[in-house]
Amino acid sequence: MNKLWLLLAAVVFAGYWLVSRPSAAGAGDPVDWSEEPYQEETDEEPFEIETRKGTVTLAPLADFEVSAVVAGAERYRLDGGAFLSPVDLALTWGELPEEPYKSQVSYDQSARFYYWRVPTRELDLRYIQQHSSNMHMIPGSPNVRRALLAVDPGDEVRVSGLLVYASMADGYNWKSSLSRTDSGPGACELVWVEELQIGEKVYR
Repeated sequence: MNKLWLLLAAVVFAGYWLVSRPSAAGAGDPVDWSEEPYQEETDEEPFEIETRKGTVTLAPLADFEVSAVVAGAERYRLDGGAFLSPVDLALTWGELPEEPYKSQVSYDQSARFYYWRVPTRELDLRYIQQHSSNMHMIPGSPNVRRALLAVDPGDEVRVSGLLVYASMADGYNWKSSLSRTDSGPGACELVWVEELQIGEKVYR
C-alpha cells in the first residue's frame, strides 16, 4: 500500500513538474546586453486580456525590447498587481554587468521598487541609474508566464514586447514609464512580454 502511495505521489509530482516547466520554442542568438534598449512608437491598437480579477485593457505605448543581465527577480502573489504582473525583473545592461560595476553594485527589490547601492562614489552613479531598471512583467502567454517565473539573478535575458498602459472598468490603472532616465514612483516599465529569451532558449 505504501508503495502505491509513493508511486501516485511520484506521478503527481512528475505531472506538476511537466505542467509548470516552460517549453522552449527554439534557440536565439547570444544575448548582447551592451546595447541600449530598443523603444519605438507603435500603432498597435488597445486589446483586452482576461485575469482572475476581470478584464484588463492594455493600451500599447511603444514597441520595446531589452537585452540584459538579471540583477534580481521578485515574484508577487498577494500584492495589488500580482493578478496582472506576477514577477518584477531588475535588469542591467551596457557596462553594468561588467567590471568595475559588476562586483561593486548591489541590488534589492521590495514592494515593486528596486534599490541599488555602491561602496564608493567613484563609480558613475548616473550611469547606474540610466542602465538599470525594475520592470513589471505581464506574461503574453501561459508559457511565457512559466518562463518568467523561472528567471533567476545572473540570467542573461532578452525581453520583447510592448510598454503598456493597463486599465480596468473599476478605475484600476497602471502606466509604464517611457524613459530610462527617470527614478522614483512611476519610473518602472510595465512590459507586455510576447517573447522571452533566457540564455539561448526562446519562449513564446
